[in-house]
Amino acid sequence: MELLSNLLLFSPGHSGFSSYVRRVLPGLPGHRLLLDGPAGAVCRQGDQLPEQGACSRRLALLQRLSLTQHGVDVAATLAAAGLSTGSVEAVYSPYCDRLFALPQIPQVITCHDLTPLHLPNSRKAAWRLRHWLPRHLHGARLVIAISRFVADQLLEEGLPAHRIRIVPNGIAATAAPRAAAAGSDLLMLARHDRNKNVIHAIRGFGRLLVQRPEWAGSLLVVGREGRCTAEIQRAVRELGLKNRVRLIASLSEQALGDLLGSCLALISASLMEGFDYPVLEAMAAGLPTLISAIPVHRELYEEAALFFQLDDQAASLAAAIDTLEQEPAVWRQLSRSGVSRAKQFSVAGQQAGILAVIEEAQLLSR
Repeated sequence: MELLSNLLLFSPGHSGFSSYVRRVLPGLPGHRLLLDGPAGAVCRQGDQLPEQGACSRRLALLQRLSLTQHGVDVAATLAAAGLSTGSVEAVYSPYCDRLFALPQIPQVITCHDLTPLHLPNSRKAAWRLRHWLPRHLHGARLVIAISRFVADQLLEEGLPAHRIRIVPNGIAATAAPRAAAAGSDLLMLARHDRNKNVIHAIRGFGRLLVQRPEWAGSLLVVGREGRCTAEIQRAVRELGLKNRVRLIASLSEQALGDLLGSCLALISASLMEGFDYPVLEAMAAGLPTLISAIPVHRELYEEAALFFQLDDQAASLAAAIDTLEQEPAVWRQLSRSGVSRAKQFSVAGQQAGILAVIEEAQLLSR
């Protein structure tokens, strides 16, 4: 099978999408279509990913708008790699990005979530998704959803059930359960976006400190600034938590791994997610997780995490944090159950699932 992976929306750096590509790509055969610095659009084999973003201002702008393919001559790029549009048997995109230049070839795209339709960070992003997303979804032969929750969202958007397949994300779970917490800090991996609900975690931490003023730890929020940054900073000031809440834009992989090994727990207060990969990362590292009781969290992490409500002014979050610190047996149980749950979501299983869907798309197109 001559598979073409559409990576035209890939850009170097740390993001959920780039991590997804780096994790999944090595298990997929064939050529990769991508942007690689001064070379522009290229098509090549192998798992090497670009270390430099698009140099062309035009391509960089189109990539930011999720419209890269509209600035690329796909046929010419394939020809430079010794391929023709007729020699490609299937196209896979880890982004929700169908290649319009190859309409006759069966295509599979992954839909990670539809959160921007419900909790947009900008009107422009919501408009773009509302008007462009249907063209990608309805033109693909099959669409991969990363959870049942995302599959249900796709159904609500009018995509027929017979064109949706569920392939959960995977992770390499190598850690062993831990005997005890290594510190009192709390970790949150979240951009400053509306759906991440960082302020709820800050309020819960503030309530905890009122109840437990002797608490030695801090709340560490690791993620890029965004639409909610000013509101988050204001909440930190108003609650008097300037010296107890640290907003960290980014960390190296090693530094993040160190935090996963040294904190009391990871918090996710999300309002909506497609999967919430940071929760799985924490579980794979043996770190207990405190997560909001939203549908996708219940679907994926029931009985492997401690849940809290989002409609009680953060009282249940503060109580959950206190429980973890006061009851070591609960902490150990969550560490064990988290590691066990992470082992159910392997990268190899994810890769095999994607390839099975691609093969099915080819069969359905014959």
